[in-house]
Parts: sequence; C-alpha cells; structure tokens
Amino acid sequence: MPLIQYLSRIQFDFGAIASLGDEIARLGLKRPLLVTDAGVADAGILQRALDAARPLDPVVYDGTTENPTERSLLDCIEIWNDRGCDGVIALGGGSPIDLA
Repeated sequence: MPLIQYLSRIQFDFGAIASLGDEIARLGLKRPLLVTDAGVADAGILQRALDAARPLDPVVYDGTTENPTERSLLDCIEIWNDRGCDGVIALGGGSPIDLA
C-alpha cells in the first residue's frame, strides 16, 4: 500500500487558534513565519493569532494569493532569510497551507 507521510501537523477546530502559543512553545520556535492572506487579516483572525502567540512576535507574510505563485514562495524565502525565521505556520485555508 502506498504511503505518504507528512512531518507537518495541522490543527483545525472551533477555537483552535487559542492553542497557537502552546504549539509554538512545543516546537521550540523563537521566530516563526506566519503565512496567511489578506482576507484572514481583514477578518481579524490574524490579530487573534498574534495575540495567542504572545510573548513571541511572529513574522507575518499576508501576501498569499489564490493558487500561490513562485513569486510568493520567493518572497517568503527572502523574508525567512532576512528575519532569521525558524519555523512556518499557515493561518487560513488551502492557499496559505499550500504556500507554507
């Protein structure tokens, strides 16, 4: 039987965002890159995630487009390198998850 095994962990449920700080601590991250899109930011969900991540201040990329492009990936890589990120968190639906 073919098997695909992912190393990433996806949490989803009502109120799951409240556990973001605990998940960041469990992973030992100090400067995560939070990948999201403008719709999530405009809906106030990004701010809730940032509040849940305190006292850390994740680096945010909110330029994700539908069906992310290579340009978006290169932007994230540049941010990762420039800001010294040590982990990636996707916040939102399929496109942020695909990009992250």
